[in-house]
Amino acid sequence: MKKIIQNIVTKIFKDPNFKNENQLLTRQENYFMEINNKLTVTEMKKNINNAYKIKHGYAMNWSHPQSFTQKIMWLKLNYQNPLIMKCCDKFAVKEYVSDVIGEKYIVPTIDWWTDPNDIDFTKLPNSFVLKVNWSSGYNIIVRDKTKIDEKEIRAKLKRWIKSSSNCYYKLYNWGYKYVNPIIYAEKYISEVNDNSQLYDYKFFCYDGICKNLFITTDRFTKKTNNWFDSEFNELPFFRGKVSKAKGGVKKPKYFEKMKELAEILAKPFPFVRVDFYEVGDEIYVGEMTFYPGGGILKFIPRQYDFELGSLINLPQPMNFDELKDYEKMEPKQAYYLEDKISINEKIRYCEHKALAQLMYFPNLKNPKSLNEKLLWLALHYKNPLISKLTDKYEVKKYLAENIGEEYVIPSIGCYTDPNDIPWNELPNKFVIKSTTGWSSKQVKIILNKQYENENVIKGICSEWLYPWNTYRYANMCITDQKVKPRILIEELLGDGKQPPIDYKIYGSYGENKMMLIVTGRGEKQANTFVNPKTWEIYKAVRYNKKMDRNINKPKNLDKMLEIASKISNDFPFVRIDFYEVNNKVYVGEIQFDPGLFLRFTPESFDFDMGKIIDLKNIK
Repeated sequence: MKKIIQNIVTKIFKDPNFKNENQLLTRQENYFMEINNKLTVTEMKKNINNAYKIKHGYAMNWSHPQSFTQKIMWLKLNYQNPLIMKCCDKFAVKEYVSDVIGEKYIVPTIDWWTDPNDIDFTKLPNSFVLKVNWSSGYNIIVRDKTKIDEKEIRAKLKRWIKSSSNCYYKLYNWGYKYVNPIIYAEKYISEVNDNSQLYDYKFFCYDGICKNLFITTDRFTKKTNNWFDSEFNELPFFRGKVSKAKGGVKKPKYFEKMKELAEILAKPFPFVRVDFYEVGDEIYVGEMTFYPGGGILKFIPRQYDFELGSLINLPQPMNFDELKDYEKMEPKQAYYLEDKISINEKIRYCEHKALAQLMYFPNLKNPKSLNEKLLWLALHYKNPLISKLTDKYEVKKYLAENIGEEYVIPSIGCYTDPNDIPWNELPNKFVIKSTTGWSSKQVKIILNKQYENENVIKGICSEWLYPWNTYRYANMCITDQKVKPRILIEELLGDGKQPPIDYKIYGSYGENKMMLIVTGRGEKQANTFVNPKTWEIYKAVRYNKKMDRNINKPKNLDKMLEIASKISNDFPFVRIDFYEVNNKVYVGEIQFDPGLFLRFTPESFDFDMGKIIDLKNIK
């Protein structure tokens, strides 16, 4: 697999003849361009220009787009509204629909997963629909579960959740760019008395007003589309290769209600298509589409491309990608300016970084989400114990005195100078880390000392000792974790082949509120949130992480909870990390503002978990 990827990357970046002017980049090629920082606006325009000319026979007009398809292409590159991200996500949009018009209008979700291997088909009904949220067409309709090939379905879903399968890489549908892939099962719905039919009512809304729509029929056999204006007068055109239904299409029973709901949902946007299903007396929102037909499908006759285009009033450009590249203060700069950075400047930093990573602007005056409250505590809560307990060496002394030495990972040594490390006296296996380490870059697991180079290891450690290479300075001094970096060497837990499971308990004033369980490493890493009292798995994940449905309780859970409760007794919020190795419990580390700016799927989980911290009763 590595060779295949390497060959593709080589062709794209080294062979000038790999693509000629009339060839289009595939999703996979666009993905590799993106991760190598080669997918510039110029490159995207070039690819869109080629695709547009091939399909329409004439060039794109970027400076003064007139047709519907040209304006959709313009919106892709120039209108990056964060709310579009939520509404493009076919799973997250359910939350938007529920909040705006009510839960009864969403197709019921049966369950959702991040890994196809976690799907337990025995727990699904006989009929259902499986979907992946970040592209159109990623649907598997199951009418009879007894006739499916589970292995084939899992294989298809695995292809669909690969990073390069994101709809963004097809032709730069921006709303999908930051979507986290989710597999979900929906209730199977169909027209009354017709188990193989489901009409799809697609309302085109411009500045929140429905001006036209089309109805898709015979979607499971020979797909047809009939276009209408907002008064249900049929329009004399079609689009792409889909023709009209013979004999026309009847006006749906709840046409006016669907139109009303579409306009409510569409109100914040210059253009969006809102799709509905009508099943008996029930109305369901199917999806919201901002780039219908990818902006590439041809209108026949062509004049209607321009007639519909005249209905779109292009907004002022909005560039969210620029906010993702917010002005960052380098850790070294923050270190030297530490005493000059005001609280207001720290707040601005939190706001900008939160918007870029959480996709919403935080309210730090009246915080409600977990992220907002963690940021508030980092900015305003001061406690002299914080620096001691976040120092990975000093915390061992605290734990030995207050909890018991048997729960402390044994130290081999702690050094302020790499030259003092007694390399020849170290065991064959050990862990070396920074006492202020806050990422995997500041931890190194040594599994066989003889294969390591002493000078290289000491060189790595030397870099850790720069005073600005700490969590505090990486976040513009917003935290109270002022710790002097040292080199800590401790015993390796387990055999080192498999990382021990990391049990992270979130506590507040002696109460254990939530547990995050981290398993695996690299691409196989899973982050699973559970209720430590009931062992209920919360249906939520951190951005770009998987959830493991098969998490077992640690044998010593009660002891972990007892220790966590004792440690958290004096703090409004703290996270205590545990390992269970050879039936023994060890405290890994203690954090007071862990995972700042971590985005959750669904977003509502961030706000639900915000309730575990009560800022009104800080002692």
